[in-house]
Amino acid sequence: MTTQASRKGDRSQVDSVMRHVVANAALYEQAVASYEAEVYVKGLTTVQKKNLLLYFANLVFPVESNQKETAFEMVSDFRYEAPGNYHHDIRAINSNRPFRARKQKEVLSFINLNVYSPTIYDKGIIMPVARGAFRYYNFYLEGTEDIAGIRIYHIRFSPKQWSQKLLDGELYIIDKSWTIDRIVINGLSTLSEFTLQMRFSRDRRYFLLPEEADLKAHFHALGNKLTNSYHVAFRYRAVTWTEEDNEPPQPKPLDRTRYFSLSSDTIPIVRDTAYWLSKRDAAPTPEELNVYRLLPGQSSATTDSNSFTPYLKMTGRLTNTMNLDYKTTRVKYSGLLNPFQLGYSGSNGFTYHQRIRISKTFARDRQLRFRPELGYVFKRRQLFFKLAADWEYLPSRMGVLSLIAANDNPSYPAGVMAKIGQQLQDSVFQLADERHNKFHHYYVDLRNSIEPANGLRLEAGLSLHRRVPTTGGGTFHDFTPSVGLTYTPRQYYWMDGYRKEYLYSHFPTFSIEVVQAIPGVGQRAGNYGRVETDMHQSIRIGLSQRLNYHLSGGFYFNRRSLYFSDFRYFARRYFPESWDDRFGGVFNQLKGEWYNVSDSYVQGHLMFESPLLLLQLFKTRHARYVVSERLYLGQLWTPSLPCYTELGYGVGSDLFNVGVFAGFEQGRYRSVGVKLTFELFQ
Repeated sequence: MTTQASRKGDRSQVDSVMRHVVANAALYEQAVASYEAEVYVKGLTTVQKKNLLLYFANLVFPVESNQKETAFEMVSDFRYEAPGNYHHDIRAINSNRPFRARKQKEVLSFINLNVYSPTIYDKGIIMPVARGAFRYYNFYLEGTEDIAGIRIYHIRFSPKQWSQKLLDGELYIIDKSWTIDRIVINGLSTLSEFTLQMRFSRDRRYFLLPEEADLKAHFHALGNKLTNSYHVAFRYRAVTWTEEDNEPPQPKPLDRTRYFSLSSDTIPIVRDTAYWLSKRDAAPTPEELNVYRLLPGQSSATTDSNSFTPYLKMTGRLTNTMNLDYKTTRVKYSGLLNPFQLGYSGSNGFTYHQRIRISKTFARDRQLRFRPELGYVFKRRQLFFKLAADWEYLPSRMGVLSLIAANDNPSYPAGVMAKIGQQLQDSVFQLADERHNKFHHYYVDLRNSIEPANGLRLEAGLSLHRRVPTTGGGTFHDFTPSVGLTYTPRQYYWMDGYRKEYLYSHFPTFSIEVVQAIPGVGQRAGNYGRVETDMHQSIRIGLSQRLNYHLSGGFYFNRRSLYFSDFRYFARRYFPESWDDRFGGVFNQLKGEWYNVSDSYVQGHLMFESPLLLLQLFKTRHARYVVSERLYLGQLWTPSLPCYTELGYGVGSDLFNVGVFAGFEQGRYRSVGVKLTFELFQ
């Protein structure tokens, strides 16, 4: 091997090399149709620093609670079929601790990586070979190597702006073919960093496939530091390449199922030394051998000997998000005293939310779910509850029968609000008469939805509303059958077993719902009709930006009695949503009374999301803790409030998301507020 030093500042040469790499990456990404291989994986978890809070580490890190040193090795038969179907058939495992199925999937998921893809890990990280990479990365030529007559360029890359969606590292590029010989990538999140090294085969039969990979992930939080190290070696048995197709391009199939399955009903524990010697591509390290000496069933001197352990377990039950799995039954509870269930918004103040999810899965993925919720709004001193149950009777057609019993925003009769008119805009009036003529709202909703055709969902429901006055008087009832239709053209989806899940579409989603109240059911029953329509879409722009828009409107008709304005797409949300929840119909600074004032409305929302917006103006490493930034614009028209505008800016991370919103009525500034929710432990 000969090594030739190159001038590091030769920007034109490195740009030329990388343009070749980027151009060919789009071809190499789809070059492999399928392959089969035997995969050997070994891993080691070490604890560098720990304290009593290590008991809670599983809430932050992908590790077990009360984590100890762990070593394992595993052999699986690996089969891949394009575009994204992965199957691992585990043949043998050797570990000093019980090896859970969740851990198996976590370990093997990092193998399912195509370095020629523009993004990796569910489009979360932008690769340096992506089209448009020069926008995100700087490239530097560190040198060249000549190995057996093959010239290899050593290129270092770094992000132009610190972001969790960008990487830094090194590329080793083979001249002429512009393939990757080796790659080293370093990434980070708020509480962890990782380094992944992959070496690719130089055998022409497997030249785009990795021979070995090493991953090291460091986790640090709550005064604890842990490291997970993995090594993977591939032994290929067969590879099928994509054949050149000169036919006109056909529309992509809408079924985008990406299979990642594990086959191992009973984990095969193998202790045979000779077997593992035949499978290993390298001898165990001294650290791994030291950990293997503590086999399952043996105890270390420190196992649960701390006198605080019982108290930590009790504290964990009160404060942690609990996940319990038993065969086909799952229970998830937010934790009674979990501080991460707190939220804050300018209009509602602090809120505290409790949720329980209980699900039972039956044959063919049919599922029974219970979803009780309880929340308290401190500023208004109001308690909200929801008792919900779902019976998913036909998962392949998204057939779900739902029953909900809950209370909702206390409201005024629309007729009363029409008489109040412009007085509502007087803040003094609002404070003095905050409870005047308000009615507590309780309802029961029975609803069935099913998908008769892909992208087309039909929904029918029966609702009974009971409104009780706060200051005494008669109770009002509404019995409202409804029918709704939702359609998304060319809706892409995937199948998770028998269960169908929507992915994305390049077209908007259209919805319409018609409600007709039936008089004579209960005292003072309403007699009216309501129509609402909705259109929304999420548009991906480039590799990392996204634009959401949402338009909706509705009105009441044939009003033959006193009624309560209660729209579906224009409703108040007291509890801030997670950063990943799709927004729509939400104004953060709009006072609650406005939602129940008018008999019609039109609203529009825009949201632009990018990992690099305003923070890129500040050259600081603290920006690496930000996953993405968002800009918001909302516009509302109602007869009582002809023009309401809301502007907002938000920052999201792995720990929390925070947004600042300002409200304007007819162009005049009215209020500003903050919305805060925690992402951790949700």
